Amino acid sequence: MTFKSTLKGTATGAALIFAVSGFHTALAQDGPPFGESGKAKAFPGIPEGTVEAMGGEAGINLWVKQLFHYILLDYRIAPIFIEHGNIERQIALNTQLVQRVLGAGNEYLGASMSAAHGDLGITMEEFNAVVEAAYNACDAVSFHYYQCNQIIAGLAPFTFDIVTQ
Repeated sequence: MTFKSTLKGTATGAALIFAVSGFHTALAQDGPPFGESGKAKAFPGIPEGTVEAMGGEAGINLWVKQLFHYILLDYRIAPIFIEHGNIERQIALNTQLVQRVLGAGNEYLGASMSAAHGDLGITMEEFNAVVEAAYNACDAVSFHYYQCNQIIAGLAPFTFDIVTQ
């Protein structure tokens, strides 16, 4: 892990809490992120066409594969992911989820974040380790820093569904 990625991950982890409160305010006005029409709502501020700019489903899938590469290298979080499920299935579901939160019209077939993570006892430190892995994955697939921030912003509303300890 590089200093650059550690610094980004730590700063972003702290910033997620502020982003989440802003997103929940927007949700109160605009409804849920997956509206009744079935069309995804991107996180406020994420421009239309973000998924396409990241290489579409293939680009997002490549990023998610790199994310899991870095997760599985990290002693702080690898056991959680290894113990609780099929990694290939997690990659497929996370590819769907990332596309969905960035505004793609795809279907997400996974459980809710609270159902999937509620009994795992995830701490904020472990959550931030995943954020660090996310930035390392962005570096690995040559996503721009602002694109990585869009992914993090899209996933930020799930922080308190994932972090339970």
